[in-house]
Formats: sequence, C-alpha cells, structure tokens
Amino acid sequence: MENEIVVVGSINMDLVMNVKERPAGGETMLGKDFFTNPGGKGANQAYCAANVGGEITMLGCVGDDLFGEELVQNLKDAGVNTTYIQKIANETSGIAMITVDEHGENSIIVAQAANNHVTPVYLDDHLHVIGQAKAVLIQLEIPIESVEKSIEIAHRNEVPVFLDPAPAQVLPDHLLAQVDYILPNEKELEQLTDVKVINRKSAMEASQILLDKGVETVIAKLGGDGLIICQKDQAEWIPGIKVDVADTTGAGDAFAGAFITSLVAGKDLKSSAEYANVVGALTVTKKGAQSAMPNKEEVESFIKSLAK
Repeated sequence: MENEIVVVGSINMDLVMNVKERPAGGETMLGKDFFTNPGGKGANQAYCAANVGGEITMLGCVGDDLFGEELVQNLKDAGVNTTYIQKIANETSGIAMITVDEHGENSIIVAQAANNHVTPVYLDDHLHVIGQAKAVLIQLEIPIESVEKSIEIAHRNEVPVFLDPAPAQVLPDHLLAQVDYILPNEKELEQLTDVKVINRKSAMEASQILLDKGVETVIAKLGGDGLIICQKDQAEWIPGIKVDVADTTGAGDAFAGAFITSLVAGKDLKSSAEYANVVGALTVTKKGAQSAMPNKEEVESFIKSLAK
C-alpha cells in the first residue's frame, strides 16, 4: 500500500511553563502555570498534516513509559498511521522543556532519549515505507546520520524530500543537494548559509546560496514578516497574517505539516505556502503545540473570514 506522506522524526512530551520573562543564566524565577502537551517536531508535523486532511505515516521511537503510550495514542487519535513507531525497552520518551514568556516567545531544551533510536538500522527495516511514499518530511531532532539515511532512501526512490532544518545546524552540501523543499526560519537560514538574515533582501541572498547547493525550493519563514518562496528563476513574498500571539511553540511544525499536505493534494506552490501560512498563524493563537493546531474546518473558516 502506498503511503501518501511519511514523516520521519522526533516524538516528545512537552513540559511547558509560562513565565513573565525567560530566565537568564543562574537566575531562578517563579512561573505562572505548567502543563504537558504531546510534541516533538516530527510528531507535531505528522499531527498537523493529519489534522488538515493528510494521509500520514509516522516513523519514530518512544520509550516504554506512560509518556510513550500517550504520545502514540494522541497521533492515532489524529488519524496518523502509527504502525511503525517502535517502543524502546528501558528507555524514556523524548522530553522538551519549554518556557513561554508573556509575549508568546519560547525557549526549548530537548532530551532526545528514545529519539536517538531512530537509527539507520531502524530506517533500513522500513525502506518500503519511505520508498512507497508520495513525499517524505524530515527534521533534525533525530541523529544526523539518520536524517541523511532518510533523505538518501527517498532520493533513491524519487520521492520528494521536504526538510525542516531545525534545530538549526550546519548541513553538508551532499545532503542539501538531495533536498527538494527546505523550510528554514531566519535563524536556521543564517546557520545554513552564514548570511545574517535581517530583512527580505538578505533572506533571498541566503536562499540563493541553498539553491546553488542543489536545493530546488526554499521557503524562508520570516515570522511576522511572512515568508519568501525562492526557486532558481523566481522569488515571491507572501505577507504575514496578524493574529494575537499566545504561544509560538509548534508554529513552524504546523506550517511544515500543512505545506506538504497541500502540495501532495495537488495545490500549487504559492497556494500551498499561503495555506500553511494560515495554519501556522492560527497555531500561535493558542497555547501548546499539537493541542493548538487547527483542523481543516477551522482553517477553511479562517480563510473565508480573511476574504471578507
């Protein structure tokens, strides 16, 4: 059976605390409230993609703990195929410790734990899952050798590769040359290219470097300033959407999940980016990651309200 979209990546439980401002080094402060929320960049993207109508299969690992059971069940409830998620004995599930300030900005520390077991050997065991997909979405919260393996398998089978290069790090040219779509924010774009991204012009300059390395399409996410779509012979800016920000956690993941779903469904590049822009914007209006992501009906309703 062909898989529409395969997401290869991390599955975490987010431990979130709201604070007035994020603490400096050595500082102790009192938080406002605390909650747990299923997260992990891979799981977030799979959840969002399924939530807006995509047919999604998740490849990843969880621990043999209560968090692991909850994380898998939450993906199942969203309609994600969790058949191939592996439970690792004597290991904890991945954890993300998140502080969110009163402006909705976040700081995140991730303990990879079971996510480190998404190894090249694990991926070899699931070659057919990736090879039969219509598209593969990958991030950088699993070992880099596994990122490379996932991309190599997809590229060899002529499956389009979507890469969300987060958390930010330098990537080898041979890896970038096999990427069809890359979705960096400003910081990630800077890390990938050594270009200081301060405006649209510098974002396009940095994007051109990635295109020169072999990436086919760069979607540069510029926060409130929207995004820029860059390809070899063209660049187009899509403005941001003004909303009341409660929490930026998961917004980039929501964008990625919605973008790949829209493209695989047959929408064109610009329409897919605009759709994902709306999904990302709606996500920041609520607290949490997966719990904040809108469903297909909510997105369509919001789009109609923008047209009025």
